[in-house]
Amino acid sequence: MSIDRCDGKTGGGGIGDGPRLLVLAVVADCNLRCRYCYAGGGDEKTHMSWPAARRAVDLMVDHSDRFKVQFSGGEPLINLDLVEKVLLYLEDGGVDARCQVQTNATLISTEMADRLKGLGIGVGVSLDGLPGPNDRLRPFADGSGSAGAAVAGIKNLGDAGVRVGMTCVLTALNVRGLPALVALASYLGNVDGITLDLVRLAGRAGRDMVPDPALAARYLDAAIERAEMIARMGGYRVKFREIERMRRILSAGRGRHYHCYFDAGQSLMVTPGGEVYPCPSLLLPEFRLGDIMDPCIGTGLRDGLEHAREIIEPSSRCQRCSDGWLCGGPCPAYVFSTGGDVEVECVIKGVFMRHAREAAETR
Repeated sequence: MSIDRCDGKTGGGGIGDGPRLLVLAVVADCNLRCRYCYAGGGDEKTHMSWPAARRAVDLMVDHSDRFKVQFSGGEPLINLDLVEKVLLYLEDGGVDARCQVQTNATLISTEMADRLKGLGIGVGVSLDGLPGPNDRLRPFADGSGSAGAAVAGIKNLGDAGVRVGMTCVLTALNVRGLPALVALASYLGNVDGITLDLVRLAGRAGRDMVPDPALAARYLDAAIERAEMIARMGGYRVKFREIERMRRILSAGRGRHYHCYFDAGQSLMVTPGGEVYPCPSLLLPEFRLGDIMDPCIGTGLRDGLEHAREIIEPSSRCQRCSDGWLCGGPCPAYVFSTGGDVEVECVIKGVFMRHAREAAETR
């Protein structure tokens, strides 16, 4: 497991301090046409090749002693054969890697659920609410709604014994539906937690999709209260990933220095066509790191990741904030897409911090 190198140099940093996250967009094709898709899912049909996927894994092995692989798209289950091939390659090579597939769940039949169970891979599902808001945001290619198929897929996973993490992209169209999404996740029973992903102004998303800060705070607070109420009544407790992370930080007493892997200079994303970027939400020329099949792609990789992060100017508002150690700062891709406007994200993080502190005080 080794890639070709130029002059025998990896360039910047040794094994153990390299990238920790590899996002493999194994296919550009998708059966949905999400209104905010950053990758233009379905606009092309390109499938990632096995040589490109293998080269990406080898690059990570050359730079990191352990890492995470996330399979994305498009809809990655369209190219599940490649996902399986990568998993087998990692296993045969004895590589210490955690693997997860991020899916819209609409293709998960009982047979597909059993197949994913057999692979032992983590599963993340995307759902933006009940049929009303979700179907406006995440329609099938023919314009019909996808919520019913997605919920059926999540239930099939539950019947197969597969637990999932749920991601909801927060927009102006679904912010009011957050409490109802919590109730649905509790009903399904196999949702370990919900991650909110604030819509970024990239790909198909327009500025009109960004939620109003006051409404975001109001309905997120209501959603968290709904989760607690359901738990008090004996229902399945739905957790918010960000609150749980903040609770751990408060418990440990150690601050958080980065928002994400990209913020720490530790992520790589490979497109279906083999182009390498530092973040799935920054597929722009100024962030392009090269082609995965270039034998010199590993040369100066660390420097390239650091340079990509330096392109984005830090938010002056965040630099003045005393809660950065708990918050971790804003999403760099969101900062870049809005020109530094972090008000909505700041408000959302504020709600999470308040609930995390209240939970810590009542332990």
